[in-house]
Amino acid sequence: MTDITFEYNVPVFAGAPDEGSEPVHRDTPCYEALDWETTKKGILKAEDLGFDAAWAPDHLLLGRDSAEYECWTLLSAMAGFTEEINIGSLVLCNDYRNPALVAKMAATLDVISEGRLELGLGAGWHEPEYDAYGYEYRDGFERLMRLDEAIRLMKEMWAAEPGEGASFDGDHYEIDDAYCAPGPIQEPHPPILVGGQGEQVTLKLVANHADIWNTDVFNGRPKTLEHKIDVIERHCDTVGRDPDEIEYSWDGHVICTRESEKLKRVLDLMIPIQFEEEYVDQADIETEADAKEYFVAGTPEECAEAIERRIERGITKFQCWFVDFPDIGGMELFADEVISQFD
Repeated sequence: MTDITFEYNVPVFAGAPDEGSEPVHRDTPCYEALDWETTKKGILKAEDLGFDAAWAPDHLLLGRDSAEYECWTLLSAMAGFTEEINIGSLVLCNDYRNPALVAKMAATLDVISEGRLELGLGAGWHEPEYDAYGYEYRDGFERLMRLDEAIRLMKEMWAAEPGEGASFDGDHYEIDDAYCAPGPIQEPHPPILVGGQGEQVTLKLVANHADIWNTDVFNGRPKTLEHKIDVIERHCDTVGRDPDEIEYSWDGHVICTRESEKLKRVLDLMIPIQFEEEYVDQADIETEADAKEYFVAGTPEECAEAIERRIERGITKFQCWFVDFPDIGGMELFADEVISQFD
């Protein structure tokens, strides 16, 4: 049986609503104010409970009061105060950092974390951040082509022989004799996770380059996962790659509780959810039954059943947003009574 891993999404922003309004962000709807000791406590608790990885999103002004921890700085700190849990970006926005520098940063972080880095990459999407920080926001196809080149460039740098630099001449990026020493510990490089949904370009990019594909929190229904994985496998056939080389991950919301009142209270914060235009053919989430199609929610038994349905579609990595945070009771119950069923 393929190993199933359970992983922790780090609350890098607070998302609790003002009274009478919707949550500022649904990944953290109970977290009222960003606080470093509170966020750090969650990471350490996840490691103590045996979670396999801790993932940080890469945004600059999401969450309540636009307060958010910067991803790479946070990952570097996590490498210092954790010992065993893997650390990863979910996902690093390609346009926010030069990819040659990211290759160097990733190699260094892999060294200082003793081979615990998983590098999640994406083309970027949050236009207000581009505008606020002075980045050029290009059309979607160009952003994806830049990501494609960035990954190829990074792999060239990591593959260079000791004592040699790498060169790359693309349409968007160019390097000349760029060294990446010391190189990463992991061979041939840290696992590359690519996030995204577009079937014509993004998922073909996954087939070409990724070790892991990551869905987003609202494309994680079993039926949708089955369809997306089928698309990736067809792209693998086109590009001549064995689809078994790619691992599939589910990134989603978790509410694990035996208290029906707690489940209702948290769901009342989360729903209704009206989908935007890009989520084609997806009905809005309006009821508890709807939510359980998308979330892993309910008793430990119900959570385990929801996980099993996704495993049957090919998912082996579960990246969990514990939306009752900073209450860690749900995470503890999940570790004790759900993860234990998949050991």
